[in-house]
Amino acid sequence: MKELIGFFGEKFSAEHSSDYISFIEEFYNNAPNAYHSLDADGYFLKVNDTELKMLGYTREELIGKKRFFDLQITLLTESAEEFYRQFKQTGTTRNLELELVSKTGNHVQVLLNANAIYDKDGNFIASNSVIVDITHKKALEKELMEKNQELNHLNEQLFHINQEKNRFIGIASHDLQNPITNIKLIAGKFRKTAQNLTDSQKRWIDELVSTSERMASLIKNMLSVNRLERESITPEIDYHNIVQLLTTSLNRFEEIANRKGISLHFESQAPLFMAKTDQEYLTEIIDNLVSNAIKFSYADSSVSVKLECTSSYFEISVQDQGQGILPEEMNLLFGRFQKLSAKPTSNESSTGLGLSIVKELTEQLSGTVSCHSQIGKGTCFTVRFNS
Repeated sequence: MKELIGFFGEKFSAEHSSDYISFIEEFYNNAPNAYHSLDADGYFLKVNDTELKMLGYTREELIGKKRFFDLQITLLTESAEEFYRQFKQTGTTRNLELELVSKTGNHVQVLLNANAIYDKDGNFIASNSVIVDITHKKALEKELMEKNQELNHLNEQLFHINQEKNRFIGIASHDLQNPITNIKLIAGKFRKTAQNLTDSQKRWIDELVSTSERMASLIKNMLSVNRLERESITPEIDYHNIVQLLTTSLNRFEEIANRKGISLHFESQAPLFMAKTDQEYLTEIIDNLVSNAIKFSYADSSVSVKLECTSSYFEISVQDQGQGILPEEMNLLFGRFQKLSAKPTSNESSTGLGLSIVKELTEQLSGTVSCHSQIGKGTCFTVRFNS
């Protein structure tokens, strides 16, 4: 008995050919994608049930009565007739997006892939086409595009709001600096020159000095954060005497440290060391580290600043004898507005900005910052920079 080769390469006898044909027709009609064949004029020759359901027509309404491109409403770069003429010459089209209209008037967005069939003399016989319904996909793409447009609009608004915020902080902070500095100076003069003051009046002056210092520190931090958020600001790198810079910074904290009975110590490997840095950035880094060390140190203790330098790098360490930092809080150290378990020992104010400013400024100078701490024994912060 003669054997036939099936669609999937299987062998079966001729007497079972009708079963095989029924199987192929069932497979064709119930495929997940739409299939159709068109004649030389573009009329439907064959169409599967999937496409009929998509378009809402019966087979009798399409076969030999309607052209496929009569159902499309997407404007091609050329006429449907010209497109089909070119297709019959080239023999293929890939991933063509079309919008079809169903019998009920619904619009269906599809992706068309087609191949041409020719006879032995090269004459066009028919087309075989696969259609994928991408209506849901296109709707999601449209929704995503609209959301992206909304997001872009919101980002623009946030950018302008942030610019206004930075501008306001910069103006407000700058305008507050002078009057607060004046208050601090006047209070300091009262403290040094006034006579016959009662103990209460002396405490009031001390509180006035302390409050003005806290306000000055807060404004300084606000200006620093504002400056860091302005992307156009970059460090101004030049050679500076690091020993002199550290000495000047420590002198500014001498009076504050004396009030708590804290002694400041400075150790340097060399009396003079020149290195490339931004003087303002490095000064602010040291000021924040020393200020923190004094705030979190107990009375009658010491804060040590050490400079180690080589031809390739220099390190500045600030060591206190304070409370120390809990191991589980070490990863919170450099976040903005982070407040840890350790508290200032004389009720000094702490915004939680100082160490975040240290980290950001250090990174702007291509340096690194690290911390070593022991509970009850103190904390050491180290910043390291290339020379």
